[in-house]
Amino acid sequence: MSTLDVKELRRVLVEAGFLVFRVRDDEVHLAERQNVQLMEAGVRVRGGDSPAITVVIRTQRSDSPDKRASALLDVVRDRAAGLFSAGYTEIQAVSREIRSVSDPDQVTDLWHEVTLRREISSMDEAVAQARLALATERYIVPDP
Repeated sequence: MSTLDVKELRRVLVEAGFLVFRVRDDEVHLAERQNVQLMEAGVRVRGGDSPAITVVIRTQRSDSPDKRASALLDVVRDRAAGLFSAGYTEIQAVSREIRSVSDPDQVTDLWHEVTLRREISSMDEAVAQARLALATERYIVPDP
């Protein structure tokens, strides 16, 4: 596997039209605009000696309070079929409590997240896979 320089990776992604939320260690975290705010997109492109792209796709309990966590994780996996077809593999599935900013003891929601990863070997592949990841629905609202 080839090594991708992180500074060069960031430059190539920006030139390709992507918004960068931040660079942390060897990962470029991509962003999207929600109204006027810049938000992390759940898509990270890792450079260095083991380049890969990671995508986090989620649903939340508040959208489907009557469904079990396992059923919601299955919905996420179903909607990620295009990424699985493109060579992504599931590396983690978790349910994560979202807590109130003003009262950390209060749980405001429960997010059910599936994390997918795919190795990449070039800058061109990084750009192509970042486009695919950002075109994929990552915030799933299950059908009733």
